[in-house]
Amino acid sequence: MKRVCCLLMLLMMLCPAGGLASGGIQNLWGTPLPSATPSPTPAAGETAAASAGGFTFRSGIRWDMSLDLVRALETVPMTERSNGGWSILYPLSPVEVSRYTADLVYMFFNDRLKMIAYSFSQGSESDFQYLAGALDSLYGTRSEPAAEEIILFNDQIYPGHYKAEQLKKRYGWSAGEDTLIFLYYFSDSAYEILYVNAGEYKGGYNTTGL
Repeated sequence: MKRVCCLLMLLMMLCPAGGLASGGIQNLWGTPLPSATPSPTPAAGETAAASAGGFTFRSGIRWDMSLDLVRALETVPMTERSNGGWSILYPLSPVEVSRYTADLVYMFFNDRLKMIAYSFSQGSESDFQYLAGALDSLYGTRSEPAAEEIILFNDQIYPGHYKAEQLKKRYGWSAGEDTLIFLYYFSDSAYEILYVNAGEYKGGYNTTGL
């Protein structure tokens, strides 16, 4: 039941009643863009992500890929839901993450991948710390981001979904120049890993030209 409730919370982000921030997203990702064009076919034995460089996720998925391209690269069947400029792509069953399972959601704005979330409906503190250590091993020493930084990105798709007092334990990492990663509790026993195509918005600030 907890897993079902967790997935429903994620799907609510695309409901009309959820207050979708179709305008607010322009504060982070600029003027709405046309639909993404699928990347050129990579060389034999090379993933699409490797040929393009930059942050890669799971089966060679990278930022700004279209929904159809992500679906084609994923190894599990996916379904989708859309509202306005936002679309999400997700499997109906949990996927394997490290030594656990989690709900996976890809979030697209104007058909370009901008955020990814793994949501763990229940787990122990030792599980949470294990995932933090695994992320340390990939992305280096963690930081302790402010709750407002995480809320800034969540508010792009669902304003007011999280309050600062909910995010009682928070870790953060950077991957290259374009990716922020957050691990945080959003309830007493449920937590989430959020990957964000942050670009120049490190720390939640627009630093262009600074």
